[in-house]
Amino acid sequence: MALVVDFQMGDVLQLRKAHPCGSFQWEVVRLGADIGLRCLTCGRRVLLERSVLEKRLKAFLSRGVDAPAGAQPSPPQERATRQAPR
Repeated sequence: MALVVDFQMGDVLQLRKAHPCGSFQWEVVRLGADIGLRCLTCGRRVLLERSVLEKRLKAFLSRGVDAPAGAQPSPPQERATRQAPR
């Protein structure tokens, strides 16, 4: 029996193949049988079946606001945090 990946709203994911705009980073914007993703470079929105997304997922770059306490991004690449200009 395969384990189901726990996606949360606001998760930032890295997929295995680049979007045509060149980005690998996607934000989860819809949950259900199909998962809605928004490209963080060009803003394009797509729907992928959960099983397809699980196969294409490479890493979690950051977890959404609903993630359980202590959930950390995947070790290979952590997303740099943006600081507001002073």
